[in-house]
Amino acid sequence: MRTSTIFNNRSGGWARYAQLVTRLARASNSPMIDVASGVPLGDSIQQAMDAGCQRLIVAGGDGSISRIVNGLAPRFGEIELAILPIGTGNDLARSIGVLTDSLEAAWRIAIDGDALPLDVVRVANGSTSYFINAATGGFGGKVSTDVHARDKERWGSVAYWTTAFSKLAEVASYETRLEMDNETIALTLFSVAIANGRYVGGGFPIAPSALVNDGLLDITTIPVLPPLELLAAGVDFTLSRNQAAGGARTYRTRRARIHSEPGMPISLDGEPTRAIDASFEVLPRVLPVVCGPRALAVQPHGKLQKHED
Repeated sequence: MRTSTIFNNRSGGWARYAQLVTRLARASNSPMIDVASGVPLGDSIQQAMDAGCQRLIVAGGDGSISRIVNGLAPRFGEIELAILPIGTGNDLARSIGVLTDSLEAAWRIAIDGDALPLDVVRVANGSTSYFINAATGGFGGKVSTDVHARDKERWGSVAYWTTAFSKLAEVASYETRLEMDNETIALTLFSVAIANGRYVGGGFPIAPSALVNDGLLDITTIPVLPPLELLAAGVDFTLSRNQAAGGARTYRTRRARIHSEPGMPISLDGEPTRAIDASFEVLPRVLPVVCGPRALAVQPHGKLQKHED
């Protein structure tokens, strides 16, 4: 299978891995594409496909993957994706079993692994965009917005946690209406996550039972709590005791609309965007992505579906 390797030489962590990734790509005859070259992303991907590329290896984290997904949209099924996890959080890589002990092992999966069709989530928020891992609104969205690039480069996923702790005193409440397939509920929330994958923020299990190709969103709502109770609730949630009365709850649905007052800050796959008043819809099994042999958040079967806007 012919591959190309796509990267961003302006990303915070690229310098740390550039030499190794370049060596691996050359050894596998995988041409390298720099998204910071000035060529529009969609054009770069099309040029690779025109040259016979069948699998695009994304050397980066969740934000890089999200940009590639949006660059492919809506023609998701025309090329396979593989992930070389060199980002900060690498949360999707955790869900699909490609976050390994060594970059060389992750590269072997990217080259030789099998691609399975995964869900993509379409977001209507004044414009149309897509994500594959998770959207976080409220406090989680604020953390993603406020974390500094230099801290991400220096501390990795710990940067999300240190930023979160520093912001606990600034907890805001949001009067939220959540419309789902068969239910509409009104909640006062601290944060909400619309998840396809299981993890956010560098490994926090925001949707511990989510599957990335089941055609469903896992929506986790977190009520407003005092800071110490919030920390305790976070421990409970990490241990999957997430349906306790008064605590975080998870709902499953194919579509959702969320409106809040005031408007929540939101991030899509870790990338900040507009305040939340958005609709979310699963596009089931439209994007072939290489998964690892221990991909706990992936159903092993399912046919690739065609999607066209």
